[in-house]
Amino acid sequence: MNFDEAVGRLFLIGIPGPEIDSETERTLREVKPGAVILFSKNIVDAVQVRALVDDIQRVLGYKPAIAIDQEGGIVSRLRDGFSVSPGAMAIAATGTTENSFVVGRILAREMNAIGVNWNLAPVVDINCNPKNPGIGVRSFGDSPDQVIAYARAFVEGMKSERVMSCLKHFPGKGRVDVDAHLDLPILDIPQSLLYEYELRPFKEIQADSIMPSHIYMPQLQASRVPASMSREILTDLARNVLNYRGVLVADDLGMGGVSNYFTPEEAAIQGLRNGMDYLTYCHDPVVQRRVKKILIREIEKSPELEKRFQESLQRVEKFRVEATSADRFSIEEIASQESLNAMQEISDRSITAILEDSSLLPLPIESVSGIFSVRLSRLVQVEDGPQKGVPTVAREIAQMSDCPIIDFSPNITVEEADRLAANSPGKGVRLVFTENAHLHEGQRKLLLKLSQRTGRTLVIALRNPYDAFLEGVKNCIISYGYEAVSQRSLKKILDGTIKAQGKLPIKIPQEV
Repeated sequence: MNFDEAVGRLFLIGIPGPEIDSETERTLREVKPGAVILFSKNIVDAVQVRALVDDIQRVLGYKPAIAIDQEGGIVSRLRDGFSVSPGAMAIAATGTTENSFVVGRILAREMNAIGVNWNLAPVVDINCNPKNPGIGVRSFGDSPDQVIAYARAFVEGMKSERVMSCLKHFPGKGRVDVDAHLDLPILDIPQSLLYEYELRPFKEIQADSIMPSHIYMPQLQASRVPASMSREILTDLARNVLNYRGVLVADDLGMGGVSNYFTPEEAAIQGLRNGMDYLTYCHDPVVQRRVKKILIREIEKSPELEKRFQESLQRVEKFRVEATSADRFSIEEIASQESLNAMQEISDRSITAILEDSSLLPLPIESVSGIFSVRLSRLVQVEDGPQKGVPTVAREIAQMSDCPIIDFSPNITVEEADRLAANSPGKGVRLVFTENAHLHEGQRKLLLKLSQRTGRTLVIALRNPYDAFLEGVKNCIISYGYEAVSQRSLKKILDGTIKAQGKLPIKIPQEV
């Protein structure tokens, strides 16, 4: 390959839509990326995605790695017509790593069938901060041992079906309280704690790639730059201390954690210079083309950058060849009844009940006097979310009990919460569906005020489990997500078809 083609192999880019239009073709031909990432905007169904992958290869004249974020749960790009799994924390709640292997294997087999050969998963962040807005249920838990065990099984499941894995988000975002999509999180902890917690999964799990993210660590870094552009993190820590020899792939360099402080060109140049292999630009074709041109110019001017370029080129080409060497499975493999049943069974085993009053399960439908439901929303940018508005399970219970739903925003005000609670029935069973109430003062207030009324309150925590430990909450069912598969499991628990078997995959927090 010539120099222009070689530089392109360092790029992981996104494309705008579900088919190749003239601008997308121009971008592919100019950038000549080594990898392409697919998002929900690129996906209609399995046949269309497979055709899109074939078209990308046709335009490029070679096979790029085809990446996707198919973590399971709230970050699932492949949904309609595919086997959708519960998320990481739900899998851990089943209490057996075998379920993580099964999920990884099924997801990989279906990705393989449509030509996707690189899953940007699993998340190995250790979610030891309940206030973390971007990780939460995407993590297998708050214990390094648990995260390692479940993530390793997930990786092995994918490997069994020839799909490349990626551990994210290096060096660890579970402890922070800022979403890197919006700004630069700061992880200011002693190095001893970093090695004891955050770094263990990256050191102990063998994976095909690692994703450095946008986080600043003052204990390790001399200047305030994202880890994705830092020599101390990319070279000193990943390569020299952890001895990692695989591919480093940047989290999207268009995120606020980078773009608030650096231009796209600066991010690419400094990222490559300091140790990054794949440079990721997910959304803007103009930026993708411009950055490549400027990177070529900078490499030509700098022997140091030329040397780094050659090192990364060897890694990404070896990775790309391996990723694209597997034969595809038949598209008939997708969403087989066996796979759908396996995902549903895993989901059924994940639902966790923490009850002071065991008579609330099965739910005495005739006693339901009020149903309060959060309107589901896209809380962080990486999510797709299976639906918005009132969850299906709440509507089904409302129909069964002939009880109207009172819906509210995740950001309900304290004043509105007071009004809803004051007008709530003072008898029977009140059902309250929450989404991260522990992060929203209004939802917290609603739960507290309802708990002070006569009658009983049953909370259904549709997202993070920390809602179960808020003041006033005595009875709670936790689903760790609101995929359709999870809502079906909730319905079974509430109507008594199955019993809640899930085990809390986190320690009970001292405060939330």
